[in-house]
Amino acid sequence: MGRLFITEKEEIKFIDNNSVVPPTKTPLLFFLGELCGETKHGFFDPISQTFTIIHLEELECQAECLASRYGWLLILSRSTSSLFFFNPITREKINLPYKNRFIDAAAFSAPPTSPGCTVFAIETSSFITQFRIDTFVMGVGQDQGWTSHKPCIGGYSFSTKAFSNVVQAICNNGVLYCVDSRGRIGTFDVKFGNWNIVLSKKFERVCTSPYLVEFNGEIFAAKRGAYGVVEKLYKLKLEHGVAAAWEEEKELGDLSLFLAPYGSCGVLALDGRLKKKLFVSNYGPKSKCVIYNVDGTDYKKAKSFDFRSFGWCYTPVWIER
Repeated sequence: MGRLFITEKEEIKFIDNNSVVPPTKTPLLFFLGELCGETKHGFFDPISQTFTIIHLEELECQAECLASRYGWLLILSRSTSSLFFFNPITREKINLPYKNRFIDAAAFSAPPTSPGCTVFAIETSSFITQFRIDTFVMGVGQDQGWTSHKPCIGGYSFSTKAFSNVVQAICNNGVLYCVDSRGRIGTFDVKFGNWNIVLSKKFERVCTSPYLVEFNGEIFAAKRGAYGVVEKLYKLKLEHGVAAAWEEEKELGDLSLFLAPYGSCGVLALDGRLKKKLFVSNYGPKSKCVIYNVDGTDYKKAKSFDFRSFGWCYTPVWIER
């Protein structure tokens, strides 16, 4: 086979195979083909710099990725009216009751094979005046369906002017954290029904919303500037278990972060090739993976990989292993 894509400095090895043999424990970047009938997808390992093309008939149903975590994708297919979890490495599939509603963002609290995993579906479209969160708990029977929540502040509901157009969401210890298109952070504790908005001047007037990522019980946000370039990293300060404020993270230590629009994750940088690194992926006319070298609060692009055969109809998501 010939070269599939070109990088700025590195030549990537290309493999065409229908199975994936993970060479490392670092996350893989999965390219999900979203067009109806598309079975060609891809894996990229940013450490060994190998690319694998695979064919997955399970995803030929016009698949839209809502979230990715714990090695699983949460997939919505309106062409088949289905909502399901899918593990692209093991090819295991778990169906959910279909939601015939618009979903702005979604997240889940644990692997879907874990009893008690809670799935969050968020709706904040301009067609409704109230913020809405629906939840579904895995392992307690499919018949119970979804539970609707209308978060309140001080016992009062609020309009979408206070918080709207959620673009990304994550979970931590059963609490939902989400960011809207204006950079505001909202948290929702499903157990108590408590909703809180974290004021964040650090994310106001930014070109693009920040990436949210949870690692080992801590919440981070990567601020992006023009063209999606990462500028700063913040950590959410908790007071008595409640989100309080953002503080700039000035040292990554042994943590490496893998950031993307539909699911981010972190790993301990036990491998020297991971230390002081940010791995960022986004989609556009040409999907791209950018690696940053991190020195304190200084972020510099080290490498950039373009995937010319995987353009706008492919969504790049990190798959944890």
